Amino acid sequence: MNYEKLSLLQALKRWPRITMYSISLSLNILLWGYDSAIVGNVSSMPVFMRVFGVPNPDYGGGDSDNKYIIESIWLSIWSIGMPIGSMIGAGTGGWIQDRTGRKWTLLIGGVISVIAITVCYVADLAKGGKQGVLLVGKLLEGLAVGVIICSTQTYLSEVVPARLRGPILALFPIFTLLGQLVAAVVVLLRLGTEGKSGYRVALASEYPFSTVPIILAFVLPESPVWLIRKEKIEQARSCFKRLHGATVAATHQDLFDEMHKAVHEEQEKARGHSANYIDCFRGTNLRRTFIVVFAYTIEELWGLTLLGHVSYFLQLIGLDSNAAFIILILGVVFGLFANIGSFWTLLRFGRRLLILSTLSLVSVFWLSMGIAGCFKTKAVPYYIAAAMMAIVITAGLGAWPAGYVVASETSSLRLRSKTTGLGWLIGGIIRLIFGFTVPYLYNTDAANLGGKIGFVYIATTGLGVAITWFFVPEMKGLNSSEIDRLFERGAKPWQTGTGFRRVNTSQFERVESTEDETPLRNFKTMSSDRSDYDSYSGVINVQEPMPPQDAFEPLRKRPTF
Repeated sequence: MNYEKLSLLQALKRWPRITMYSISLSLNILLWGYDSAIVGNVSSMPVFMRVFGVPNPDYGGGDSDNKYIIESIWLSIWSIGMPIGSMIGAGTGGWIQDRTGRKWTLLIGGVISVIAITVCYVADLAKGGKQGVLLVGKLLEGLAVGVIICSTQTYLSEVVPARLRGPILALFPIFTLLGQLVAAVVVLLRLGTEGKSGYRVALASEYPFSTVPIILAFVLPESPVWLIRKEKIEQARSCFKRLHGATVAATHQDLFDEMHKAVHEEQEKARGHSANYIDCFRGTNLRRTFIVVFAYTIEELWGLTLLGHVSYFLQLIGLDSNAAFIILILGVVFGLFANIGSFWTLLRFGRRLLILSTLSLVSVFWLSMGIAGCFKTKAVPYYIAAAMMAIVITAGLGAWPAGYVVASETSSLRLRSKTTGLGWLIGGIIRLIFGFTVPYLYNTDAANLGGKIGFVYIATTGLGVAITWFFVPEMKGLNSSEIDRLFERGAKPWQTGTGFRRVNTSQFERVESTEDETPLRNFKTMSSDRSDYDSYSGVINVQEPMPPQDAFEPLRKRPTF
């Protein structure tokens, strides 16, 4: 059966239980989305500004909501609190996962999140330094999110069949936006509330999201890949059966065999050397780690940090608070529809093509926004708001979800948890830089660029296009073994596919025969999605008949070009 020929509906019908588990696990992303927006949204509430802010030096009197502002230093520090915490959480999350397993790491992260939200809720009770107490809460919440997200993505990348990998991982931006939407709606409903209860209720609304990973830790079966690596084969088979159901698991034993084979080959290649973080920077793994880090920062390059503060930003350039929140909600809704549309684009087009095309189009919108920011008319704030919505829609159809898919596909199985942790750790440093810098670029007590900040994002999106072109290969439809060979052969990214069909892997299968190497097996016998392989990539040449051997016997020597 050629799994790559399955439509989305057919794939969902073929693997219904793993789909439900994956959607349930993706609910953890709601916490990430909510928390990424709550600082910017709560900070724009007038009552919050009075408690945590200072008088606005540009206040002109009247009934304006701008009597107080949050100082840029605190707005920036709060914005980077979560990235700093997530860096720590990601750095330790990979280590925790490899020792306790994927699902129990979720429990640890969920408990930390509950503690963090409590600290944020009581921050205004501090007699002095309440801004600092809120910062401590944001740091703890970032730590929890780093642990939870790393474990979630590692789990999904290990258990989801290749055909569903794109649509399932596209849930990351969808649930991120849903979390942001909930944050915006909660704040909008509490906007007119007098007293501290207005923003306190908004902060407390984060509690339900923190309980999701705690519940899942007791419901999810452990990752079969982790169990195979721990040589608990029977437990791995049992968890694989729970993930797919008895009937589906029996029908798709090839998926389990592929997991077993990939882990076995990597362990043999390591020759007993236990995986560590240094391995992520050795040989071809260095390039793979770089791509993972880049994939995690794509959302910063196209402007997610600024969009997370959009309600506050739009108020600064001339919109009232109600209009700013309504536009924020509209943008989130449009972004949700775009990311749902990415289910189709990720099945139809390659990840590389989607990132290149959508980042290029986003740069055009940023250019138009920068030009609009040079003028002072009543229409400019509305045009900038429309441009921001167009950016969310465009990125939602391509670069945003494709980045998560690339991050999950690129690393080797042996180093997946550690590479994922490093990706979030180093990516967190970049998010920290953006989170600290962006408020200084637009806030009225600093650079005060307004709409002209669009010129800054032209440079960042251009950087994203260049890195994608020169470093990111096309991996659509490839299994773990094929992706390993792709990197080991040093294939040029622009030669790995057009993005309109499965990658042509014939160049990774034709090898020169030598006395001390085992010929590569015909890939059609290794994976069930090769039935029409020859129809567009040519006949596979195998140098000599394969001798009888264990199905999981590793290659003794890797061929070179």
